[in-house]
Amino acid sequence: MTAADKYFLKAKDNYPYEIEIALEALEYGLSYDDKHAGLLALKGEILHKDLRQFSNAADTLGLALYHDPEYTDTYYLYIDLLRTIGDISAAERLIARALKVTGIDKGRIWHSEALLYEQQGIYTLAQDSLRNALTWCSDEDDCDLYTKEQKRLKKKMKRLKKANPEPATEQSVALEV
Repeated sequence: MTAADKYFLKAKDNYPYEIEIALEALEYGLSYDDKHAGLLALKGEILHKDLRQFSNAADTLGLALYHDPEYTDTYYLYIDLLRTIGDISAAERLIARALKVTGIDKGRIWHSEALLYEQQGIYTLAQDSLRNALTWCSDEDDCDLYTKEQKRLKKKMKRLKKANPEPATEQSVALEV
């Protein structure tokens, strides 16, 4: 175990509850190894979720993937960031790449894809992705989550159908403009 690994574990153990200690350990760890994927991924997560520095987070997560494309946590974090900033095409490419990584939680990746499709309003593909997530889940809590997501999505689709009972046609859209 390297010094960077030890600082990574310390940072990970303290994040998000003791963020100052986590950040200190993160900086020490990166001073030992500035290519450590775990440290870079955690830094990207903090930049994204806590500091809302999306561009810096994307750069940092990109570096983590570059230095260690097999570090699975980077994929989960980076896909979430891309969904947050609305970079759909990059998220789709990263999802396709992630599904080929050995050891990745495919159920979690399929769930991310479902959320991406839902964000775009493509509910049938979101349902398909949730079915795939359920196929790949091996943890009861994850399976329960994906099942709840399916139910939530079905309710949402019913509400939207009631709100807009007649699908818009090109002609009706043209008349509204």
